Amino acid sequence: MEYHNSGLSRRASRSEPSWPTVIGTTVRLWLERHPLVGRKAGRRGVLVAAVVVLAVGAAGALIASATSSPSTAPASTSALRGTSPDSTTAGAGAGALGAATATRAQAAKWVAQQVAASAIVACDPAMCAALQADGLPAARLLVLGTAAADPLGSDVVVATPALRNEFGARLATVYAPAVMASFGTGAAQIDVRAIAPSGAAAYESAQAADQRARIAAGRELLGNSRLEVSSSARAALRSGDVDSRLLITLAALAAQQRFRILAFDAPSPGAGAASAPLRGAEIAPASAGAQAKAHLQSMLSFVDAQQTPFLPLHATVDDADFSFEYAAPNPLGELSTP
Repeated sequence: MEYHNSGLSRRASRSEPSWPTVIGTTVRLWLERHPLVGRKAGRRGVLVAAVVVLAVGAAGALIASATSSPSTAPASTSALRGTSPDSTTAGAGAGALGAATATRAQAAKWVAQQVAASAIVACDPAMCAALQADGLPAARLLVLGTAAADPLGSDVVVATPALRNEFGARLATVYAPAVMASFGTGAAQIDVRAIAPSGAAAYESAQAADQRARIAAGRELLGNSRLEVSSSARAALRSGDVDSRLLITLAALAAQQRFRILAFDAPSPGAGAASAPLRGAEIAPASAGAQAKAHLQSMLSFVDAQQTPFLPLHATVDDADFSFEYAAPNPLGELSTP
C-alpha cells in the first residue's frame, strides 16, 4: 500500500494566467531592479513600461500564433512552379527543428517538476511559453528580452541557444555559474542554471565551502551507529555529493529511530554533484512488521511538519520504505555554523 503526502506538493492545479500576466510580471521585476525617481523620471518610467509591454506582448503574440495556429505562409515560388526544394536540406532542417523542440520540452518538464515552487525562472519568450504550457504559473516567469535586460531578479535561468547568443560568456561567468541540469547536445543544448545574486565569484566560493561542509557532515553520518548505509550511498556521503537539507534531515531522523539508507536519487541530467548535489533519498526502518509501518508513518509526519527549506518537494511511503526529495536549486550554507 502506498501513501502520498498531498501536503508536500505545492503545485495545486489552477487555470494559468495569460501572456499579459507574464508580461506584467516581467515589467514589475524590471522596474524593481531599475527604480526611477523624480517627476521626469516617473514620466519616463511610464513610457519605458509602455514600450516594454508592447515589445514583449508582440513576442508573446508571435509565440502564441506559432504554437497554436497552422502556418498561413504563401506557397514558395518553387512549389507554384511544380518543383520541390532539395529534400535532403529540408529533411535536415526539419530534423534540427524537431530536436530543438524536443530538447526544449525536456527542459521545461524538468523545471516544472524539480524547481522550487517559489523560484522565479528567467527564460526567452519561446522557453517561457513552453514552461507555462508545462504548468508553471505566469507570475513565476521573467521573460528576457526588451523588458528584462538580464536574469537578475530571478532564481533560475533556462539557458537556451538564444540566451547564449544574447549574453555570451556572461551567462556563466557573471549571472549563473552553476548548472543544475542539462539537456540536448551541441548548439541546441539547454542548461538550467542557478542565479548568483552576489556574482559568480562569491557564488563559487560559497559552493566550494558548502561541498566541504557536506563532506564533513556525510562522514559524520557514516559514523552514526543508528544508521545502516548501502555501499553506493556510502560513497555519495563520503564524497560530499548529498544535498545539505537531506543530510540534516537524515541526522534528525536518526536521532529518533534506527533506519537504513538504501539509495540516493540519481544525479540531475547532465550536471555534476558539485553544482547539483543529490536531493532525494530512499530509506527503510530497521524494524519489521507493524512496528516498521508505524516508523514509516512517523518519518512522513516528521518531514511534513518541516518548514522551507526543509519541507521536501515530494514524499512517499509504501509498504517497505520511505522516499523523499528536495527541490532545486540547493541552498548554500545550511551546514555553516552561526
